[in-house]
Amino acid sequence: MKPFSLLIKAVGGACNLKCSYCFYREHDLGAMSAATLRHVLDTYCSLPFDGKSITFQGGEPLMPQGAALLEIADEYPVAKGLQTNATLMTDAIAERLARGGWLVGASLDGPRHLNRLRGESFDAAVSGIRILEKHGVDYNLLTVVSKANVGHPAEVYRYLRDNFSTRFHQYIECTGPRDIITGEEWGNFLTGLFDEWVKADTHKVSIRLFDSIISQIVFGYPTQCSFASTCQQYLVVEHDGSVYPCDFNVCKELRLGNILTESYAELTAKPTYKSFVNAKRDFLTDKCKKCPYLAFCYGDCPRNKHSLCVGWERFFAHSLPQLQSLADEAMQSI
Repeated sequence: MKPFSLLIKAVGGACNLKCSYCFYREHDLGAMSAATLRHVLDTYCSLPFDGKSITFQGGEPLMPQGAALLEIADEYPVAKGLQTNATLMTDAIAERLARGGWLVGASLDGPRHLNRLRGESFDAAVSGIRILEKHGVDYNLLTVVSKANVGHPAEVYRYLRDNFSTRFHQYIECTGPRDIITGEEWGNFLTGLFDEWVKADTHKVSIRLFDSIISQIVFGYPTQCSFASTCQQYLVVEHDGSVYPCDFNVCKELRLGNILTESYAELTAKPTYKSFVNAKRDFLTDKCKKCPYLAFCYGDCPRNKHSLCVGWERFFAHSLPQLQSLADEAMQSI
């Protein structure tokens, strides 16, 4: 069986915030039971591959029902991650995360005036991140690039770099349901971000997108799932045990079944899963197949429906020569 990770939606779409651009806010609310989580992890840990990892996501997984499950997850020999808005972080939770070796992704879209689509959450989020830092929790910052901040790449980057201890950043594009950016805006943001980063931070700050491209050059494979040729890097397990192939595709048509009644092998053997995994190859247009950057983005994430292609083209044309130089430097050190 090909290795995969699990995204566990311990509380479904339940969240204490109502970010206007959230693609998951309309999903079912619910609380995963302790028995369901144990079954999910028992069956996952029994699979015959190494490098197992899980990530708690939401909604907001630190809602009380989700936070109560962290202790159970700590019992299992898997790499553990948590994606959170950080507003519900407490000393007790941070202590547990530190002891359990959790990697935490904290969501923040830049300084206060550029974080407005996340409601009045800025102060609470920053306070939560300070608690993570206080307890030495490994964390990164996740920034959604939306209509609110897309015009300010250098300002966003400098704020995150200069005000927080982490040196790991992730920037993801907003493609719905609200505050959607255009391909042109995405290209301008990425080139502005790259130009600010490349000045002096190439060995100081890790930006996931740039790392993925360098990995593609050095090792022949990306670390970002949207750049892969197939979609089989992870499975989503909803609070009731329902399993889906991608968190952007938690819908009736792509429900694979339920882990409480079927095995991972049975779920991934279904025609629905196999079609989803390989659909990206059929998704490529004639233009994609002729594009000089196909090897790096492989048509982008299907959810974007090629809407960002002009932005990717601009970014790759602008940045690839310097990324190639960084890759060459990395190869010399291997």
